[in-house]
Amino acid sequence: MNWKKLFGLGKNQVPQENIEKARIELGFSEEVISIIRMHTNSPLQPLNHQDLYTDDSVKTVGISFKTNEGEAEEMVAKLNAEFKRIGYQAFICNHDYEEIGVIKGIDQFDILKIRQTNGDNYDISNEEVIAKLRVWHQRYPFTIIGADYDWVEAKFKVFPENKELKAFADEIYKFCPDIVDQGSGSIDGLIEDMKETKKLYLWWD
Repeated sequence: MNWKKLFGLGKNQVPQENIEKARIELGFSEEVISIIRMHTNSPLQPLNHQDLYTDDSVKTVGISFKTNEGEAEEMVAKLNAEFKRIGYQAFICNHDYEEIGVIKGIDQFDILKIRQTNGDNYDISNEEVIAKLRVWHQRYPFTIIGADYDWVEAKFKVFPENKELKAFADEIYKFCPDIVDQGSGSIDGLIEDMKETKKLYLWWD
């Protein structure tokens, strides 16, 4: 197989030997790469991770690529529809650059673990973020579509309604004040945003 062509490598891209090494070390199958290639011609790059709290060296945890502006969420949905059967996950890893990450595994909360999503400014650890979202997911199932160290975005499968929505919005504000104080401006504004998008979005400044 021509991996240079498959990975879309060209001038100023990550050297082929580094990409191939990353693929092997990650245990990524040829099938997952082929699925990605069915949906994009963008160059593939290592998705790297460096611990926020230690001096541990950078390690590769997945593969990433950029997509066209405004197409990241749709791309994630298309990839995950096919990845589910082979045990991989796609998610938005950088909204600014419309970048998508792909990791191995089926537990969507691994995305938050890998990205170390936290609310450190409010003494909320990564473990606490994951625990809280697991509880919320049990009540109102959702699919995580994106995350980084200070934000997470999820699409509801079951949306809270009426009084439940108001009570839930109060919970969200208590856990993530910035989403109101630096975002919607009020609980009512948060509720309207959620009604419009059918999404859960958390962000800690």
